[in-house]
Amino acid sequence: MESQYFIFDGIQSQEMGLQIMRIDHSGFIEVPYISGANIHESTSRKRIKPYFYGVTREILEFTVQFVLVDRYGNPKEWTPQERYRIGKWLFHNEYKEFISSDDLGKRYYCIAISDTDLNLINSQGYIEVKFRCNSPYAFSPVYVNKYDLSSNNTTQTIILENMSNVVKFYNPLIQVELVNGATSFQLKNLSNGGKIMKFESLLPNEIISIDCQNRIIKSNIPESNPFAKFNIGMKRYWMDLVYGQNLIQVEGTCIIKTKMEYPIV
Repeated sequence: MESQYFIFDGIQSQEMGLQIMRIDHSGFIEVPYISGANIHESTSRKRIKPYFYGVTREILEFTVQFVLVDRYGNPKEWTPQERYRIGKWLFHNEYKEFISSDDLGKRYYCIAISDTDLNLINSQGYIEVKFRCNSPYAFSPVYVNKYDLSSNNTTQTIILENMSNVVKFYNPLIQVELVNGATSFQLKNLSNGGKIMKFESLLPNEIISIDCQNRIIKSNIPESNPFAKFNIGMKRYWMDLVYGQNLIQVEGTCIIKTKMEYPIV
């Protein structure tokens, strides 16, 4: 966060008269990058190396100092009206998107968590706010793609890309709309061992929405039960994309929409 400017909850800081300031004169600027890690392991008298069970990452936190300025960049007074206006913008009980203007390709979803005091001299000064994110990582912009396979008589291959640099697999949101009387479709990930997602005995024109991360499936038809038609007689597979481009072989006439937001550092 080397820039003075940022975007919070979709509103640019210039519009609100707030800037990021630095009170540390060491010459270095702290930028949120990688959160801490907790290693899960146990030791044994018979082993030199401990048994390793995995790692969990701590939630990312960062602290920012803000100063109130006029349109020329000169400090303004923190009047009661300004305090009310800034407080209404910055402090919420739900996660809001924070983007630093020097890195527009990275989003943090965060909540202000610390006790926040105004540091003032003659009603001018700064506030220091500590934010806690909803994840150990930042996120990329949201990418939405559409693939029209309404003339797919055999199979067609589409490309889904995992651009995350911190997770081994990425689980996308996928929506499949059946067209031209189709009642089934299959997605085979040729880049991940040929694993298959298959739905059968659906209704014509049914739209299936699949949240592969949270393992939720919904249909636009209330009386339909898509779970009962998912990978019948097979192990259920939730699309997990390996790093880079994934070749997805599609069977069935359909229109596919995907929505992806990658965790990144």
